[in-house]
Amino acid sequence: MPYLVCKKCGGYYQLQEGESPDDFYDKCNCGGDLEYRESLGEESPIHRVSLEDESSTVELLEEEFLNIKSLEEPLIYDDDTAQADLGTNRNHSTSNLLRISLIIGVIILLIISLGLITTKNDSYGVFNSNENEKYSDEEINTFMESAFSADDYGNSYDKVGKWNINVVRIRVMGSPTPEDLKTLNKAIDDINANVKDFQLKIDDKNQLEADMEIYFVPHSEFSQFSINPSKVDGFTEWKVSISGIYGGNSAGEIFKSRIFIGIDGLSQKRRSHVIVHELAHGLGLHHNHNQNSVVCINGPDLTELSDLDKTMIRILYRKDLQPYMSRSQVETILNNSRRSFF
Repeated sequence: MPYLVCKKCGGYYQLQEGESPDDFYDKCNCGGDLEYRESLGEESPIHRVSLEDESSTVELLEEEFLNIKSLEEPLIYDDDTAQADLGTNRNHSTSNLLRISLIIGVIILLIISLGLITTKNDSYGVFNSNENEKYSDEEINTFMESAFSADDYGNSYDKVGKWNINVVRIRVMGSPTPEDLKTLNKAIDDINANVKDFQLKIDDKNQLEADMEIYFVPHSEFSQFSINPSKVDGFTEWKVSISGIYGGNSAGEIFKSRIFIGIDGLSQKRRSHVIVHELAHGLGLHHNHNQNSVVCINGPDLTELSDLDKTMIRILYRKDLQPYMSRSQVETILNNSRRSFF
């Protein structure tokens, strides 16, 4: 008669007439693989119990097995009389497969869900998590002043102004110093890190017209570009969707901008401040009176975006804040995002 022998524990079961190895799983209860053999030869690695008559050992084990087999639960015994229930093993294997399949399914769903949250989309801000962010009163009040300045050097702003594209391509013009470029790149990295679905990218090699042009030129050349030149260290102009000419009001959907940085008569620290200050204007933020902001009127010469500035940029580029929104519309949205202390 043929046998099913466990390679691990040495237990075995003699197949009865009409039985086939296919009727059983290929695993023993101990976890070892079952092997089909025509006989129990000397080459077999089976561990045997210490009895004088080896044939008696086989017969005793087979007799014990047949007594249990009447319960229709095929078992095999090893030399330590440990029992291996093939029928139970079959059920356990099926149960384990179901559990593994369920776990894999849950993991796949989590991965897909995470991908939907973090993957960028062709239209800006579709999965921008900034909508769920909470802000302090100082952050909201400073943003409202920066977005809707009532009197900013003669200009007033009553609508939201912002870019409405994924990537703003920047071309650098004139004569920047290595430190100028270092400051500019740091500011761009800070902005990109805070607004995931809106990115600034220096793209000097592209032959197409840039979205944003940054000029490093002497103050005397400002008059070549500005319709109202003045003795300032830098200034920003925009083109918006309702106007085909450059102007000082960014209300609406920005599609072009020019930034000018004076390179004569300024210390490097002052130039670095002007670069970051004007770049913030290029995004759609105007002046405020908060000394912790780089766009503060007559404020300190901050040379990089502060935490407050980064928060204002995240607010401006929330998905639910759209170009042309009025002050009252933005207030309604941000009132629901105030940080609660209770």
